[in-house]
Amino acid sequence: MKYCKNCGAENSDNNIFCFNCRCESFNPAQPAPPYPNASVPVLPAAPPVYMTPAKPKAPLGISELLTVFGFVCAVVGMYRISIILHPIGVLTSIIGFVNGKRYRGLALAGTVISAVGGIIYLVISLYNNGMLPEWITYGAFH
Repeated sequence: MKYCKNCGAENSDNNIFCFNCRCESFNPAQPAPPYPNASVPVLPAAPPVYMTPAKPKAPLGISELLTVFGFVCAVVGMYRISIILHPIGVLTSIIGFVNGKRYRGLALAGTVISAVGGIIYLVISLYNNGMLPEWITYGAFH
């Protein structure tokens, strides 16, 4: 075993450099003094890092909640009770788009999904009840 003269760390015989302080001053004959008595180069302290606190986000307002509600109504309306959820989705998404500052893309998506879903539901309902003229249904559904 070799002992570093600089820091007193124990190193294997094959080491060229001290694994602790990276110097090459080994003294294999006698161990170095304990670490507190050894002369270790003192590195300058790193400057303190000041973290700026993140700005707290404003709580969700009514417009943002209506936007999220409209989008959820639009997506759920594509699968269940669309006669109720599509008009609610269009209305709440439009209110959220006009009055809200955040989530405008979500409000637009909710409006489009609700409108398209409502139109599809209306056409299918009219077709199933025989209320569409044959010239419309023959080209679209046959």
